[in-house]
Amino acid sequence: MNKLIVGSLLLFVAVGVAGYSWTQTQPSRILVGNILLVVEIAKTSADQQKGLSGRTSLPSDHGMLFVFDHEDYYGFWMIDMKFPLDIIWFNSTRQAVFIEQNLLPCTPQNCPVFTPNVKAMYVLEVNAGFVLAHQIALGTTFTFLST
Repeated sequence: MNKLIVGSLLLFVAVGVAGYSWTQTQPSRILVGNILLVVEIAKTSADQQKGLSGRTSLPSDHGMLFVFDHEDYYGFWMIDMKFPLDIIWFNSTRQAVFIEQNLLPCTPQNCPVFTPNVKAMYVLEVNAGFVLAHQIALGTTFTFLST
C-alpha cells in the first residue's frame, strides 16, 4: 500500500530508533555522507501536516527528516511550497535508495506526487541543489549525531 505525504504530511511516525530519542525539543543533527545537517523532525500532528510548506526558505545546512515505523513507498508532493527541494529517500539501514532533485512548487491544478520505486523508511527534504553540490548518490548513508 502506498502512503502519500500531503503537503509534507507525515502519515506514520516511528516512536523510536535504537539509540535515539524522539522526545527532545532541540533540532537534531545528522551526517549525510560527510555533510552535517541540522534537521527538524515533525513530531506533532500539526507539524506533520505542515512540513516545510508555507516557509519562504530553509538555511543551507538545514532539512526536515520524516521517519516512518516501517519501509514503504512514501509519496511526497510540493503543494503550498515556496521554494524548490531535493528529496532523498533512505531505507531502514539509512542508505539512500531514491532521489528526486530540484522539485518545484506546484499548483493545485498540476501537482505531481513523487514516489520512490523502492521502499524507504526515512525521507529527507533539503534545499534544491544539495544533492548535486554534495555529490549525494544512491547508497549514501546518514547517521544520527548526539545533540
